[in-house]
Order: sequence, then C-alpha cells, then structure tokens
Amino acid sequence: MRYIILLCLSLLVLPNVAISKRYWPSTTLTDWSLSLNNGVAYISSPQFPEHCSYSRGQINMSGTEFDRAQYAYALAAKAKGKSLRYVIDDTHSTCVISGLSEVN
Repeated sequence: MRYIILLCLSLLVLPNVAISKRYWPSTTLTDWSLSLNNGVAYISSPQFPEHCSYSRGQINMSGTEFDRAQYAYALAAKAKGKSLRYVIDDTHSTCVISGLSEVN
C-alpha cells in the first residue's frame, strides 16, 4: 500500500514528458484545397508529411474563437491564392493543424 501511495505522489510531483512535439514542416503548401465536412475543416495537399493520413490536416471546429479564426484565415488565404505554412504534431496520423501562416 505504501508503494502505491509513493507511486501516485511521484506521478503527481514529477513533470510529465510529452512524447510528441508540434512543429512547422519545412514544406509550404502551394497546392492545397479546403473543405468542410461534418463540423471539421480539412486542408488537403500532396505536400503534407507522410505520417498525415489521407494527405490532409484538420482544423477542429469545436466552436472556440480560435478554431473559427483559423478556418476563416484558411478560407481567406485560399480566396487570395496564397500558399500556407502550418503547425502539426509529429506523431499522430490524424494531423490536427494548430497554427497557420500565409506565404507569398
């Protein structure tokens, strides 16, 4: 019993180590499309990293202001014909986009 309590306390006290990390991929999306399906926005491109399933990243439309702003930003970039840089994590096959930037 004492060991279980010590284990629980050590898990609470010691810092958690994240396995994945978010990063800006080096390849800019020059050929991309934007779609909205069942409350999720998808940016599709053959230029996504190989670990992203279906060669796409998703913008979760959970109703937060940030998610709506990201979708609006991608929509405006598409309308202007801009290329995109994006932030994803390096381990999941369902790549969730957590940042966008237009590139000229």
